[in-house]
Amino acid sequence: MMRRGLEERVFRRLQVVGRASFSISLPKSWVLRVGLKPGDVLEISEGVDGSLRLSPPEARLRRSFCRLNADLCRDPEQLGAIVLAGYRVGYDIIQVTCSKSPIHELSRGLEGLIEGLPGFELDQGQNSELILRNVLDYSRFPADDLIKRSYILVSEMLNTVSSFLETGRYDLIPYIEALRRRVGELLQLHTRLMVTYFRRRELGRFLKLRNPPHIYSLILMENLMDSLAEVLLEFAKRISQVGKKVWSSSTVYNGLRRSLDESSRLVDGAVNAYLSLDLEQAYSILSLPKEHLAGILREEMEEVLLKDRELIALTAQAETAFIIIQSIVQRMAQLALDLFVESENPICEIRS
Repeated sequence: MMRRGLEERVFRRLQVVGRASFSISLPKSWVLRVGLKPGDVLEISEGVDGSLRLSPPEARLRRSFCRLNADLCRDPEQLGAIVLAGYRVGYDIIQVTCSKSPIHELSRGLEGLIEGLPGFELDQGQNSELILRNVLDYSRFPADDLIKRSYILVSEMLNTVSSFLETGRYDLIPYIEALRRRVGELLQLHTRLMVTYFRRRELGRFLKLRNPPHIYSLILMENLMDSLAEVLLEFAKRISQVGKKVWSSSTVYNGLRRSLDESSRLVDGAVNAYLSLDLEQAYSILSLPKEHLAGILREEMEEVLLKDRELIALTAQAETAFIIIQSIVQRMAQLALDLFVESENPICEIRS
């Protein structure tokens, strides 16, 4: 792909027009290059950094395009990884060409991947090509709403893991796996939206991005949600592997249950602090003792000497999982504080 080099920077003097308007002249080379003529309407959008972006009418319809040669990929898995990367960096259309394999086989190989990429559709083009097309309506995805969706899924995962621990219903594991996949899909969508925003700043009004700290925190929050979902899935799988031994030991069961309940409370608190800029809630989470969650499990285990190797391994792995969960929620709480000092409030007075 060819990229046009950076244009030379130009300067224009601000002019007064009438009593209440200002104007600047536009570089002639740019006007000619984008095909503007007198009377055309330009879209003017303000970025979070205070800059202004001028967009000719056709810029709103411009779609980014990428062509992939599947014949040059090592295997279908490598092609899938490249398609995923193309989705993440914001291509609207990805054309996949192939001459060595039947196109219907290529299509089947990509169907599972495309199902996990929100807003992407797979169309069969000519005999030797596939077209992957973006159909997203960006106005439907304010960035904070995506965080809320991920939180709902993670909260449901916590509740379901607790139910599995209480009931021993193994049919809940596939549901936990499905929830984890949905969190991963939202991470891919969020990554795409953020990258697309940096390419097309006019999307900021749809995503409802407030300022640079807000953008930075959104990217981190979505990744933290994804990490939390992965920890919960692995935790549930480990309990399922040990099975009845967990329920036959009231000490192990009670320790896991108490730590899991406290994890759920802290996740709720951290996300609420982030979304509502609750200083006290964020600070209380940041002030927790080191290894607070793991300490709850250790407290239950203090007076019992486990002899079963599987239970010993499980409790050690559970301690590690709870340490990671506490680290995640405390990082969420720190992001809440980062946004708090960026907002107008009685404690923090902002001056430019």
